Amino acid sequence: MYNKFMEIRVNRSFHAAHRIWQHQEKCRYLHGHSYMVKIRAGGKLDKWGMVADFGDVKGIVDQLDHCVILYRNDPLVSVLRESEQKLFLMDRNPTAENLAKLICYRLVSELNLKWAEVEVFETENQSAFASMKKGKEEKVEFEKS
Repeated sequence: MYNKFMEIRVNRSFHAAHRIWQHQEKCRYLHGHSYMVKIRAGGKLDKWGMVADFGDVKGIVDQLDHCVILYRNDPLVSVLRESEQKLFLMDRNPTAENLAKLICYRLVSELNLKWAEVEVFETENQSAFASMKKGKEEKVEFEKS
């Protein structure tokens, strides 16, 4: 019974600022979103009968809440560090697509999940989708400060 494959689903929101460094249009300016994240993930049940603890899944998303999310080489990083802002730095620009990859990567690499699918909505009308399987993850490096 405890080795049966199962699926979980979690919806979570977070609020954060970001910008797309070196973008030529309005996304180059620091701005914020109320993001919505929809997660589907699967794996085998553990000894407690869970695929993953919902608190652990939500915690990965919650670490982005009320942060300034930036590409680690963005020149704003040093200025915002000096002003003691809560930063979340990525090895790439923090687009909705890359945020979906980041959350997927963390779910599959940090939790006992076989696969994950993540959809990140920047607005109610536009989103980005990523999926990953354990053993075939695309590594996304990040730093919280």
